[in-house]
Amino acid sequence: MRCHAMKWLSLALRVSLSALIWLLALIGLEGCGGSDLTGGSVPIGNPSPTRLVGTVVVVDKNDLSVPLADAEVEITVEDGKKIVAKTDASGMFVVELPRNKRCTLKVRPPSGLELVYQEQVDEFITDADEIRLIIPVPRRGVIAPVFVELQIQPKEVILRTRESVRFQIQLEPSPQRPIQPIWSVHGGIGVITPDGLFIATRPGKGIVRVRVGHLRAEAFVTVTND
Repeated sequence: MRCHAMKWLSLALRVSLSALIWLLALIGLEGCGGSDLTGGSVPIGNPSPTRLVGTVVVVDKNDLSVPLADAEVEITVEDGKKIVAKTDASGMFVVELPRNKRCTLKVRPPSGLELVYQEQVDEFITDADEIRLIIPVPRRGVIAPVFVELQIQPKEVILRTRESVRFQIQLEPSPQRPIQPIWSVHGGIGVITPDGLFIATRPGKGIVRVRVGHLRAEAFVTVTND
């Protein structure tokens, strides 16, 4: 057991923080149900729930994304139902939500950090078996710039499992400082890091979405077998 722990520690020291977040997310995927995310046999008219796997991060002074532990996540479904979760040491939380519902998600900083970070709010629709969501929490006092156009590149991509692509965003007007968008992967086909690196993990078709302020863009992703 001690040898195993030392190997993981050595691995963590060799990778970047964003890569570590992806690695932890992938471990969570394998450890919480494996590749079967459909819930088995589901009666007609009663679609399987959506499994939301979220990772909450903050951006430090070096623009590195750091997991935020013990943040409170409150999800309100359009019918009024509320689900509350806490992020773990890797900044991750996992919940099941009813399918095909519009949801509002609020992330509150943990106790003691309310004066450093502000609440983050996002909206999404549970339109897939699995949604992977990267949620950056902004610092207090940072005024968000106003943009009029958001594009994502590439807009369509075909990958094999374990291949990756880094999605880029284009904003108008061009930002004067780095922007931390909200990324999400719909369809259980892969994971994404806070800097837009998508890693394909399972064959299928899905969508990568990005949001900056009120603007949204999406890319279509197909993952094939090895």
